[in-house]
Amino acid sequence: MQLSLMLWLLTGFRAVAQEEPWWTAVWKPLLTYRGVEITYLFYSEQNTSYNGVVLRLHNRNAFPVTLRFQVVFRADDGSEQTAWVADTLQAGEMRTGGLAGLFWTPFRDGRSLTALGLRKIRIQALR
Repeated sequence: MQLSLMLWLLTGFRAVAQEEPWWTAVWKPLLTYRGVEITYLFYSEQNTSYNGVVLRLHNRNAFPVTLRFQVVFRADDGSEQTAWVADTLQAGEMRTGGLAGLFWTPFRDGRSLTALGLRKIRIQALR
C-alpha cells in the first residue's frame, strides 16, 4: 500500500513540475515568429484614464537572436502612437518590463488604448 502511494506521489509531483507556471496564463499571445514568442498584458491604473502595455519576449530557439520591430498603439479615437523595440536575446532567454524597455503608457490625455499591433518585424539568428 505504501509503495503504490509513494509511486503516485512521485508521479504526481513530476506532473506538477511539467506544468506551465500559473503566471503564463495571464499573458496574451501577440505573435510567435522565427522561434520568438511575443506576448502582452494590458493594464489600467487606479483612475482608469491611463492604459498601459507590457510586452514579454521569449526566445524559444536553441541559439541567440537579434530582433527589431515597431509596436503600434491605437486609441479609441483611431489615433496611433508607435515605439521601437530592438534587442538581442540569448537561447531560451525571456525579457519583460520597464527595465527592458518593454513597458509603455502611450496615451496620458484621457484616450483609451483599444488595440495593439506590431510592424516591420525583423528577427534573425545571431552569428
